[in-house]
Amino acid sequence: MKISIITPSFNQADFLEQTIKSVVNQDYKNLEYLIFDGGSTDGSVEIIKKYAKKYPKLIKYWSKKDKGQVDALNQGLKKATGDIIAYLNSDDYYLPSTFTKVINYFKKHPDKLWLVGNCQVTEKKLRWTFKLKHLIPIHKSKNWLYLSNWINQPAVFLRKDLVNQVGQFNGKYHYAFDYDYWLRCQKISPPGRLKQPLAVFRIHQFSKSSTNFRGQFNEQYKITKKYTDNCSIISLHKFFSWVIIHLYNLSK
Repeated sequence: MKISIITPSFNQADFLEQTIKSVVNQDYKNLEYLIFDGGSTDGSVEIIKKYAKKYPKLIKYWSKKDKGQVDALNQGLKKATGDIIAYLNSDDYYLPSTFTKVINYFKKHPDKLWLVGNCQVTEKKLRWTFKLKHLIPIHKSKNWLYLSNWINQPAVFLRKDLVNQVGQFNGKYHYAFDYDYWLRCQKISPPGRLKQPLAVFRIHQFSKSSTNFRGQFNEQYKITKKYTDNCSIISLHKFFSWVIIHLYNLSK
């Protein structure tokens, strides 16, 4: 099976090289790496070109002004040719042997259309939130995912067949477009769960999770209401959001 990885990139030169290395240094080699740079001016393009020259059969890249992260991802979905598709933001990175673990899981579970693994985080104060997410049985009931976005995006892998059914990411959302996508995937098939660490989510002063996490939770709440009219679940979602925001503030 072939894996396609999509990376949207814009002015993340401080982290981009580690992101790229985490893909090209994997022990599973049947893959393609699609990098979409939105016209960076911080040296990102030079980093991308360096690795594209070193791995010409693996890396394909485009550098031009786009409409943002969702636009870049949707371009990637159109061009991806792999049997398994994932996206990795330009400030996150995969752990060693991740692709081998993913392929082995899909081979053992041919009925599963998508996979959610465990994810680590660079910020020590937030590690408890990721450990909590790992305990939520999102693969056993769709109601769990309505309550909150328990999925960490870097550890998600999708079969091409599922992507073809679900379609593109919704550009209407700025913060929670991935949550919207997971709920659309869930309507077709529940996720598989691999309780092994696959990736690392980076927290830094310019990341969306740091600059406007309230906006992220507000968007998630609107998305939940779009997919369920269960008043109890909607109320619980709002409660969980309040608790998590409160705990985030305490951890600062």
